[in-house]
Amino acid sequence: MHINWKVIMTLLGVLALACALIGAARRRPKLIAIALGFGAGVPASAGIVVGAVAVPVFSCVGLVAVVSWLATRPRGPGSAVASTLVAFAAWSIAVTAIGPWAFAGTPVLEPRGGIDEQIRALTPLAFGISNIAQAGYLVIALVVVLHLAATGTARTALSVAAWTGIGLSTVRNVLRSAGTDPLAPVFDTLNASYTDGDARLRGVFSEPSELATFTLAVMTGTVVLALTSRGRRRIAPLVLGALALGNLLGSVSGTAVIASGAVVALALVVVVVRTVLRDGRGVVWFVLGAITVTSVLLVAGDTVTTPLLDVIEDKVGSQSFDSRTAADAIGLRVTSDTLGIGAGLGSNRSSSFLVTLLSTVGVPGTALFIVAVALVVRRAAGQRATLPAVATLGALLIAKVVSVPDLSTPLLWVTIALCMTASLKHNMWTTADPVMIRPTLVPWQSTDRSSSASRHCDSSQHSSSCSRTCRRTCTTASAHRSS
Repeated sequence: MHINWKVIMTLLGVLALACALIGAARRRPKLIAIALGFGAGVPASAGIVVGAVAVPVFSCVGLVAVVSWLATRPRGPGSAVASTLVAFAAWSIAVTAIGPWAFAGTPVLEPRGGIDEQIRALTPLAFGISNIAQAGYLVIALVVVLHLAATGTARTALSVAAWTGIGLSTVRNVLRSAGTDPLAPVFDTLNASYTDGDARLRGVFSEPSELATFTLAVMTGTVVLALTSRGRRRIAPLVLGALALGNLLGSVSGTAVIASGAVVALALVVVVVRTVLRDGRGVVWFVLGAITVTSVLLVAGDTVTTPLLDVIEDKVGSQSFDSRTAADAIGLRVTSDTLGIGAGLGSNRSSSFLVTLLSTVGVPGTALFIVAVALVVRRAAGQRATLPAVATLGALLIAKVVSVPDLSTPLLWVTIALCMTASLKHNMWTTADPVMIRPTLVPWQSTDRSSSASRHCDSSQHSSSCSRTCRRTCTTASAHRSS
């Protein structure tokens, strides 16, 4: 049997890997974060093609991050979030190794077969390349999270991902609306089914629902970022949010309508609860906002509601809706057939993220993932700096539960990495290389700048890696001690 091992690097892969490799060689984790963010912004594009296997840009750069993270020789205690994520990955890999053999022959929706083609003729469960690929993607994603959190570069990665995904999608959507698509050979390079042939836009993603999920998450995060920022700092998130809204409307996706409604409803609940907990402070602004929204809806009338109702009516009863509903029912049956243990990563692909988790990693794996998300959100929601990331993560998970099943979504892991930084009083890992992880002051650690800084390093033993704030405050602390 002849196996084609021909290796081809795509244009996007060359650019991203060049940036990441330079960052690794020069000990600049921020460059690796930029490359990871770029890969997260083009999740439906390949970086390297090996024979018939196309590896996403994010995973290619993730391999560089893995090597860089291992080179720092991390040691010391981690956070509860990191421990839970590691437990989730360990369980998932174990189930992936055992499930296809223990439950061989169970009818599943094989990820590479397509939902519509398998609804009436399910594929018998068997170990395959998808199991290996998805397990590998999970390991890479987990190390990426640890790397970004440990080096403090998660914010850079998320920012680059948002601008890359929204900016490139805007450009491509404009070109496609004009009747041309010269960027298809650049972005459509994965072994995926790219949705074309209708008026809906998908940007640099594989289908409109993927674009809707990404843009809804980014738009939610930018709204919160604008609300928590002041002055000119609001301009960039507002511009990005406006571009995201344009892409969201252009996707004309049922996912966008349902998930957006759920996000708005959740936001209203959060606002009401916060208003009550703050003894009614801000209730005036809440009432004025409600009156304004109601007035707009009354004046606009059918102009706003008709397009939304048309999308819902077109979706409900369509073949796509029936197939997705059936796929979720099959996923729940796979969960039952595997006794709640799961069939393994890459063994089944339903429509909903939650159902896919249950059918692949079982009830224990799903529970571990939910616990990890709950822990990271609980810590990050209490910090102003990470609140936009919490909003992004919440909107992303809501949209994924509706109709985006992939666990390997890069934006998911980059957002978790940023939220995870709130749970770290110090950098998670100590390292033999002082350049990779720089000592920093964290605002929630101590109000005494001098005593806080003096714990990071001694002013008589400064290295070139010490931050400017650390050197200044350490010198002040040393002066106090000498006096």
